[in-house]
This record gives sequence, C-alpha cells and structure tokens, in this order.
Amino acid sequence: MSDIISLLPDSVANQIAAGEVVQRPSSVVKELLENAVDAGASKITLIVSNAGKSLIQVIDDGLGMSVNDARMAFERHATSKINKAEDLFAIHSYGFRGEALASIASVARVELKTRESESEAGIHIIIEGSKHISQEMCSTSVGTSIAVKDLFFNIPARRQFLKSNNAEMRHIWDEFYRAALASPKIAFEIFDDKKLLIGVRSSNLHQRIIGLFGKAYQQRLIPVKEETVDVQLNGYIIKPEHAKKTRGEQYLFINDRYIRSSYINNSLRNAFEGLIHTDAFPGYYLFINLDPSEIDINIHPTKTEIKFRDERMVASIIASAVRRSLGLHHAMPSIDFESETTLNFKQDKNKEIKPPTIKVNPDYNPFKNKIQPVDAFSRDELVDRQMEFYNDGPKDSSGSLIPEESRSEKASYETYIQIANSFIASSMKSGLLLVNQNLAHQRILFDELIQKNDDVQASSEQLMFPESISLARSDAELMAEISDELNESGFVISQLGPDTFSVSALPHGIDLQNNSIAGLLESILEEFKSSAKLRKDFRKSVILSMARKLSIPEGRVLNQEMMQRMVSGLFQSSNPEIAPDGRRIFRIISSDELTTLLSKD
Repeated sequence: MSDIISLLPDSVANQIAAGEVVQRPSSVVKELLENAVDAGASKITLIVSNAGKSLIQVIDDGLGMSVNDARMAFERHATSKINKAEDLFAIHSYGFRGEALASIASVARVELKTRESESEAGIHIIIEGSKHISQEMCSTSVGTSIAVKDLFFNIPARRQFLKSNNAEMRHIWDEFYRAALASPKIAFEIFDDKKLLIGVRSSNLHQRIIGLFGKAYQQRLIPVKEETVDVQLNGYIIKPEHAKKTRGEQYLFINDRYIRSSYINNSLRNAFEGLIHTDAFPGYYLFINLDPSEIDINIHPTKTEIKFRDERMVASIIASAVRRSLGLHHAMPSIDFESETTLNFKQDKNKEIKPPTIKVNPDYNPFKNKIQPVDAFSRDELVDRQMEFYNDGPKDSSGSLIPEESRSEKASYETYIQIANSFIASSMKSGLLLVNQNLAHQRILFDELIQKNDDVQASSEQLMFPESISLARSDAELMAEISDELNESGFVISQLGPDTFSVSALPHGIDLQNNSIAGLLESILEEFKSSAKLRKDFRKSVILSMARKLSIPEGRVLNQEMMQRMVSGLFQSSNPEIAPDGRRIFRIISSDELTTLLSKD
C-alpha cells in the first residue's frame, strides 16, 4: 500500500486556521486593532467599506516595522511577543500566537505599508490568498497601514454565510467599542468609507464611555473599585433601572483584554438580584488586573476565553464590590411595602369621583356584638361580577387551557396572594390559579396599544415639550434607519445631530409611569438588534417592545387591589392564556393535582 499522508501546503493550512481566527469582518477588525495597540500607537483609525466585506483598513502611528519584519509578519507562527514556552504564562500583549496575519492573508487581498522612525522609506507589500504579489519601497508615514480587501474572495461558500451589512456592521461596532474601552489613552476613530462615524480623543475611562455611548451615560454610571492582594478591580456599572434585554453593555476585561466568562457574568447578575427584571441583563465596564501566571489565555485562537487558576475567588471579589457600590449609591432594593406600583387601566373619565363620607355611630360598642360568618352565597354573588369574563372564555374545541368545569363554575376567589413578588395566586373551587404578573400585564398593555393604534397611520399624542435624547453612535445609526417606521407607528422623531434625536410625540395611549422616553426607545432598539424578524410586522413589534418595557416586572410588589385589577384586566383581553410573544400566562392546578402533589413522599 502506498503512502497517503502528506503535509498540507501552507496556503491550505492557513485557510484552515482562518476558519477559527477569521469568521467574519469583525474578526479581522479585532486582530488589526489589537496589533495597532501592541505597536504602541497613540492614534488608531479604522476604515470600513460595505460593512468590511470590501475593505477593512487600520492605520496607526505606532513603531512600524522593518523590511524583514514586514515580510515575516505574514508567515505562520511568526511573532515578536514570545520566545519560549514559559512566556505563555507571562503575556502582557494582545497578540502572541503569530496566526492572525497569515490567516487573514490566506482569505483576502492584503496591502501593507509600514515604516520605522529610523528609516527614511517604508515598505509596501501586496499579498492575495497567501501569494506574495509585490514588495517595494515606498514613501509613507511612521507607523503601519494595513488594508484587507475582498474578504473570502477565494472562498465563495464562506462569503455567502456573511449576514446583512447592518448585522455585520454591528459586530464591527462591538469590536471597535472593546478596543477603544480597553485603551482609553489611545485616540480612536472609525470611518464608513469617507464618512466619520465617531472619533474619541485620549481620555480616562469615564470620559471614554461617555464619548462612545453618549452623554446620557453621564448619569447612569456607578463607579466600582476594589483592591486585594490578588485582584485589582476598577470600572463602572450601569444603574439597575437601565438594564437591557441583551448583553450588549457587558464589558469585562482581564489585564485590559476583553474576555467572556459565564461564571463571572452569572455572579454579576446575582449581585443585581432584586434590582432588575429576571430577563434583563446588567450593564458594566469592569477591568480586573491579575498576575498573568494566574490565567491561561492560550486556550482559543480568538483569545476571548481564558482559564483562571481560581475563577470562583475572582468572581466573589467582583460581585462583592459591585454589591457594595450599589448600596453606596442607594441602588439596593428597598423594603417590599415601599416599592408598590400603580396599575393604570381604563377608567370612566365621565364618572365623578366623590370624596368618601365618614359616618360615626356614637352607640357602637366593639365588644357588644358577636362576629357573624360571611354568607358564602353573597360572597360568590359579589365575585361573579368581576369573573363574568371567565365564564365567557374560549371553548375547549379551540385548544383552550381552561378546563370546561372551571369556566362554567361559579368563581370562589376570596383573596389574592403574591408569590415571590412575581406570581398571583388565588383559590378556585376547582383548584388553584397561578398568574405570571409580568406576562399578564404585557398582554393587557399590548391589547390596549393595538386597539388604540390600529389605524393605517397610528395616532400620536403630542408632548408638552419635545425631549432630546442622545444615543451611542451604533444605536443612532439604527434609530435613523427605522425612524420612518417608528413615526408611522405613532412616534414623532427627528434627527438633530449624528447621535441626537428629538421626540415630540408618542403613540396614543402610552403611559410611561416611571420610565423615560429614552429608556423606551432604547428598549425598542435592543429588540431590533437582537432579532431581524421584527421588521416583518414592524408596528406590532414596536408595540410588543413597548408593552415589555412598560409592563410591571417580576419582583414588583402588588397590593390586593392591583392584583384584582390585573387578573380582571387579563381575562378581558383578547387572549388571556398566551402572552404576545407566545409564552403561557397562567395555569390552573386542579384539586386532584394538588392532592397528588402533596401526597407524594
């Protein structure tokens, strides 16, 4: 039998490595920005075209490279960062594997210009699909300019898997933000072709966050600082009321390197327990400094996943510091009876509300009369009036979750009980009713907003004074993109500047309660960033986003009146069983089920 095993050509090996290192345009952005930081740059410019599919160019004013280093940089495992195995556990730079440029050059057309300060001329190198096309001396500034063109030009299948320009651009923004946050002393700017999207000067972390994400963050940040023998922590958390539905504002850095750690993220979320909605995520910009020997970065080519010698200890210190900062800034949860909320359901505005009449019986003696039992039939008669909607519910033939006997019986609610500040429970003749208060309120608000804005052109309610809102530049681009559709949904929004908008009207029927207009619009943007499907029925998607944002969250205390109105409003809605997003709102546990449950060993 002849030999069948052979070494792969370097070009093929580089393409295989590129499968892990270069997954999309933002992967190239990450590697090039990190190289620029490692080069000691004081200013870094990122230029993209066609969301990075046609061009990604990074220009820095760092050290530059010699002719030999420039050529060697495109060879596999060529690096200036480490020399021996022990160096892997004492890494202070971003790059060290020597894979990125070789991988990028194997799947794109790459053009490099670089010059050292000691040299009068620079070097210009062109590589296409790992093949060196040309190399010549050139006139260029000190530093490095590297342009990556036509990404995946030689792998059409990979190019077809790229998402829309908007989706790919959001990933590029993510990498730009991470690099700019990690190095606030370096000036950064990003261009879309020749259009400047954002530029930030050398600053401190606080100024950098505001420069990247908008002036509104000036009032949202809570500082966090902790120092122990093993861990130094500093940074900011975002106030709980600004928690979002996605993890987009979670920035965790270890030794100035952006990393992902589900264990630390869960610890941080637990630190916010009771302060944010159960399906929301806290925002933070946290920097942890550890001895490099305490972590292992060399476990994945992207270097965003690392191993800790003692991850539990690090997570515990971070969570403790965050809880203390929340307490110092009065963001910790208050006692239950101080956090009640009102429910604004439909009221008869024409009905005059008279002040209560207080009558005093001078002959009353509290010790004279015996307590009389409440007449059961009278109580049922009273409850019947609030439960008529229940008897008229959907039939079993339609797939109803409500048993026939439960719909036809006379309701026997005596009181409502709130469980875990999230569920409403009430006794029925046939068993126990359990209602998710957040989903119930979402259904009520969704139906009301749909009914009020069911015209071709939704109606609006003018604000007394227009409100100006400032957004992060990436959010501002999305807002500008969907503003026409938002205006058709009842908003009146106009753009004042690159990242500033004016809101002069809201859809009819919006009751902000304790929410801000900026918070409402940001929640809508978060929904659209997380799912492109929302564009198929834009108006309903916006109304669903508003219902989610304005609904009473899990963890909020409700009194008896609010729970009664919640349940009553739910069963008068179009579909009391299912939330607008398809989740189940309530469940009836039958008496037989309860008996079985409590009879088990």
